[in-house]
Parts: sequence; structure tokens; C-alpha cells
Amino acid sequence: MEGVDHLGHERSKARFDVDAMKIVWVRSRHAFEVSDRMAKLVADDPACRKDTRNMLGRMELFKNTLRKAAHAWKRIIELYLSEEEAYKLRFFMDEPAFTDLHWVST
Repeated sequence: MEGVDHLGHERSKARFDVDAMKIVWVRSRHAFEVSDRMAKLVADDPACRKDTRNMLGRMELFKNTLRKAAHAWKRIIELYLSEEEAYKLRFFMDEPAFTDLHWVST
């Protein structure tokens, strides 16, 4: 994941191992590695962009959600991801599904 590290200066002054703290936070090294790998996979994928989501209308948001869901399943199948990895990939996609409460019409 490339970009500006706004907290880099603060992290350089830290007196504890940041990665060790992340492992404690998620409760295991395996969970940390899976989460980190899936976060990087989503961050590096241009199809997972979120910067225009707030400007989309309801129909465009719906279409974007379907497109991202299809893309996520395609990547899960291509990469032979486990159930745990697939869950994390969908979590980091952070795209509301069309079945969420937001989409229920009144």
C-alpha cells in the first residue's frame, strides 16, 4: 500500500514494537497476517476504490456495490482464498451490500 504515512513521525518515537502490539490486538499472529495480507490486497486493487462512493447516486451506488461484490468473489476464486481470508477480503472492501437495511425501500 503506497501513500502518505501521516503517523510515521509518531511511530518512529514509539518505545514498543508496533507489530507486536497489533498481534496482541487481534489475539494471534495468524489473524494478524491474514488481516494484513487481505488489507494490502484490497488497498492495491484499483477496483476497490472508495473515493467516489460519497458522490454516487442511489442507483450508481447500487451498481457499484454489485460490481465490487462480483469482483470480490472473482478474486476469492482466483486466489483460492480460505473462508477466513474471504471474510477479511469482504470486510476490507467495506461496501454495503444491496441486502443491507440501507437498501430496503419504504
